[in-house]
Amino acid sequence: MWIYLIRHAETEGNLQRIVQMPNTPLSTRGHQQAQCLANAYSQVPISNIVSSDYARTQLTASALQKQVNCPMSFNELLRERHFGDLRGKAYDDIDHDFFALNYHPPGGESYSQFVDRIGKAWQQLTQLANQQKGDTVVVSHGLVLRCILTEILMLPSQLLTQTDIQNTSVTKVNLDDYTDIPMLCDVEHLNDMT
Repeated sequence: MWIYLIRHAETEGNLQRIVQMPNTPLSTRGHQQAQCLANAYSQVPISNIVSSDYARTQLTASALQKQVNCPMSFNELLRERHFGDLRGKAYDDIDHDFFALNYHPPGGESYSQFVDRIGKAWQQLTQLANQQKGDTVVVSHGLVLRCILTEILMLPSQLLTQTDIQNTSVTKVNLDDYTDIPMLCDVEHLNDMT
């Protein structure tokens, strides 16, 4: 049984390099990316889709759900790391490395709190996936997926510095063997975009 880990499609916040708010929608290009993803995975035997409850992930997941016609649910544990008072600010206007593992954003969550939350989300996801007959799709955020890949699946972090978790990138993981990852941050479905 497989679990597909997918990052949401592009937003204006991604383009403008802004720490995003929960209700940030997809850009025009993001809607196109979501549709390309949905078209490419329409024949995969997907039993269910679980998404973060933020707008950008819901919109990405909805495009796929319409194609495969399976149940879809939302899980707040899959939300992006909470950057508190930094939300809405441009990266260039923040005078420190807010992605640093030892940085605790004011009004937000520390990296260790984030890792604990994603660990709980992963437990829920694997329990759900193991009850399904087909594959499970998870639509979430870049830092969430990076956390799953490095902290739970234990991929070397240097591998991810060479591999970008782009918008709508897909990672395919064998639930019975976490070392079996035949697809890592794949965006081949975007090749036909103009």
